[in-house]
Amino acid sequence: MKVRCVKNRGIDLRPYEYELITNKEFFGRFGVSEIAEYEIEVNKEYFVMGIIIFKTYQAYLIDDGGFIATYPCQLFDIIDSKINSNWHYRLVEKEESVYPFIQAIFGYYELCYDKEAYVKLIIEKNENDERMYFARKNELETENKPSYAKSHDFEQQ
Repeated sequence: MKVRCVKNRGIDLRPYEYELITNKEFFGRFGVSEIAEYEIEVNKEYFVMGIIIFKTYQAYLIDDGGFIATYPCQLFDIIDSKINSNWHYRLVEKEESVYPFIQAIFGYYELCYDKEAYVKLIIEKNENDERMYFARKNELETENKPSYAKSHDFEQQ
């Protein structure tokens, strides 16, 4: 799945709030105020490595300049809606530390089946989990290269 960032500010999420918010500093359902700005680049394309279903919104798991994070889906347009054939789905269980904030996870195998993967990847910035993320991303990028580019990789070396 590939997306293009079309917005990157908290104010851009206000139309998606459940109720009108008039205080610029109030944190809405996305967990940010109107004055917040996300560290993603407008018009830049991103591979989606997972979809995190939070209690109040859905977010894409992407990276920008090596920084891995989740961002509300409302900040993006979908360029390619094809989901990777190796993606998995996991419903978060009540006993888990991320429940009820995270309800479900779609994504690569390790993200879904290691119950601490989200915490280790996003919160703790665990080096092994980041390495796995980028290994899976590399596989995805290779899988999504046009067939002409795949057959001519040796020319780029």
